[in-house]
Amino acid sequence: MNESPSSFESYRDLVYYTLNRLNVPLPYEDLIQEAYFIYVQCIARYDPYRCKFSTYFTHKLLYFFKSYLRNDQRASPLYIERELSIDPSLDIILLHDIYSHCRLTSLEQTVVELTLEEYTIIEISEITNKSESTVKRTRKSLKNKLRRYVLQ
Repeated sequence: MNESPSSFESYRDLVYYTLNRLNVPLPYEDLIQEAYFIYVQCIARYDPYRCKFSTYFTHKLLYFFKSYLRNDQRASPLYIERELSIDPSLDIILLHDIYSHCRLTSLEQTVVELTLEEYTIIEISEITNKSESTVKRTRKSLKNKLRRYVLQ
């Protein structure tokens, strides 16, 4: 466990891996600079008898990036300048933005798509093999998420 930290450049791949793991969109330049500051703090606080430096650094990166992304999403709502069209295939880019910005689960994404295709709650529950109450809870969760991040 006595791993001594080397230069920041040797941990750059770890920073990229962490950003990819959190699905952070490119470019990474600003976040790489933030990661360097975290690296410097980790060097100062690292206890080699508790864990490996890479483990310690990864945990600090994950904590920082999750907080950063959460705060960034609160600060920047997604603006939709037009209504969704009747045919959701025409709005693939817009739907992708909503999915990634609002961090929808796969069930929420499916419910959005099926709702836009004008399926009923009963039909959605049959297609997804979920109960009607689960579909209703998912739709309510979607409304709350979209209300926070989408301004029309």
